[in-house]
Amino acid sequence: SPEIAKRALALFAVVGLALGAPKDTTVEWLRDESLWGELSPEELKFVSAVDPSERQRVNASWRSEALLMLLWALGVVKELPSLAEQCDAGNFQEVLPPFADVAVSVFISTAQRRSDDELFDMADALLNSHWEARDARIHSKPMPPNLDIGIIQERHHAINWVIGYDGLPWDEVTTDT
Repeated sequence: SPEIAKRALALFAVVGLALGAPKDTTVEWLRDESLWGELSPEELKFVSAVDPSERQRVNASWRSEALLMLLWALGVVKELPSLAEQCDAGNFQEVLPPFADVAVSVFISTAQRRSDDELFDMADALLNSHWEARDARIHSKPMPPNLDIGIIQERHHAINWVIGYDGLPWDEVTTDT
């Protein structure tokens, strides 16, 4: 789906900036590839900030988990690390322009989303894991070793956006449990 592909590319730029990519080059790329308009309001604040806060940087770097889920939804990523294992953001360069050997226009035009069954099964699985993690936190129980609430939160956010949960824009997607 072109919409998911564009969201993934915009997010790739945001995550890249959070992890130290050169701002001028990244902004120029977003503009040249007509992706500037794909940035959400929160992302635009971060990308446009002269000196982003540490909180903005950390939040943007965490979006790597949401990006991973978008790439999974497109079938670009076949296997996901466990819900306790942070993804390796360096791997994004192997599959995404401008680093991978694929033009932005081709990446967008050839994007195919997984079946609704696969997407909704993933959304259900993440909902259940998120509930389990929140339940542990609320009741001061130990976090199950197979779960990291930060990773789950980001992946849950992304899959909910993909399936159109409540039809909300990216920044406003909820992760009810």
